[in-house]
Amino acid sequence: MGVFGTIYTCYSGVCTATTGMKVVADNIANLNTTGFKRSRYEFANEIATAIQEVFVKEKGLGSMVKSIRTLYTQGGITTTDVPTDLAISGKGFFIVSDQNGNIFYTRDGQFFVNEVDENHFALQNSLDLYLLGADPAATTADLTSLRTYLIPKVMPPQGTSEVNLQVIFDSRKSLETTDDPLWQNYDATRETALEDGKYDFVWSLPIYDSLGEQRTLQLYADRTSNPNEYELLVALDDPSLDGRGQGPYQGAFLYGILTFGGNGDVTDARFWEITDPSSFDPNDPNTNPMDLTTLGRPQFTLNIQGNTQTITLDLGFQVEPDGSITRTSYASKLLANPFVQLYYNQNGYAQGIFDKIEVITEEGLIRAWYTNGQNIEVAKIFLADFTGYEDSLVKIGSNLFQAKEGVTPFIFAPGLYKRGRLISGALEGSNVDLATEFIDLIVLQRAFQSNVRAIVTADQTLEDFLNKT
Repeated sequence: MGVFGTIYTCYSGVCTATTGMKVVADNIANLNTTGFKRSRYEFANEIATAIQEVFVKEKGLGSMVKSIRTLYTQGGITTTDVPTDLAISGKGFFIVSDQNGNIFYTRDGQFFVNEVDENHFALQNSLDLYLLGADPAATTADLTSLRTYLIPKVMPPQGTSEVNLQVIFDSRKSLETTDDPLWQNYDATRETALEDGKYDFVWSLPIYDSLGEQRTLQLYADRTSNPNEYELLVALDDPSLDGRGQGPYQGAFLYGILTFGGNGDVTDARFWEITDPSSFDPNDPNTNPMDLTTLGRPQFTLNIQGNTQTITLDLGFQVEPDGSITRTSYASKLLANPFVQLYYNQNGYAQGIFDKIEVITEEGLIRAWYTNGQNIEVAKIFLADFTGYEDSLVKIGSNLFQAKEGVTPFIFAPGLYKRGRLISGALEGSNVDLATEFIDLIVLQRAFQSNVRAIVTADQTLEDFLNKT
């Protein structure tokens, strides 16, 4: 091969060492790049085979760059306390897309809430790429079903449809000497529809109407002339809001009688809905009590200024189809205690404006919180995985990968026992090991210097030969 061959061989060593240093330099430069996956240089030797000679001879022609491989090992996870910062622990890639629908994959979970139109927000990264997801209830997905999920700016109001209430009725109250029912004492044509002294206690029940405005129902309780029995009346605190019209029963919607057993539990319940503000008489044969064996719990249609909504009153018990009564953990009781409300809940709320995303679960479920204190599930994040990363993905910069032509990713829902799970409020760092990179850099430097020294030596030898000839 001679002197010229020596120069060529060492020149290839210089070239490969230079390429290796470029790879190491790129790794070191991205030491703090979120989700960065380091590259590894791989060299191979070059051989020339002489087949015209008596014996086949193989001669080394130096080295070449065989491959620059991306290593997809897990990077360290750092807490940020920003809920929309997401780290993947395990396998998988976030699936993002641009406005043209082009799909990209990334381990960089730096997302933020950004406005996409006048009615919605979405999660985007700094490249204006949208994080894709599916419906919150979805368990499987594919690339065709994933979408840019939208977070509504405004949550519409919801009128109350159920009131859950636990109250204690005072068993120490004396019985009425004469039957004086609440329904007869209620008269909305008076200044005070139900006057003091005509009932034993009243609870105020805040609810929301169908337009999202807070209203107040009054639950009146009064002893009857029968032992262990209380009567109830549900009415608006302002009878003038009743959209059914005027009359003595304007604002009154439900009347009932509860009977209690020896242990204080409800043993019998009868309820009547007051549908006509002009007249009501539960003793009229034509005014039948509601069928609680079908309904389970008493309910009534509330009419507020013409807007109607059906409300179920849950006092902690339910009448079964066979007439028996089952009780919840918040069952109302008759006890030797003052009147008291132990539990109250209603499912209505006012209109709410988007406030924040508080946390994203390990399973990728995203909840949006609103100023009315409510939250809704807006989407579920799905991740993509590939059979062989090196044969499936191409680095395109900006922490993004693209799938090679013909490659279809495996789409899965993250979770504790899945390929990967999500950690909200955290980011995955680079998988670059600085100590390893410095060692590689020193080795490459020595290789570069040695090859240059060999080239200089060969050059000097050639010069000496030419000078002597």
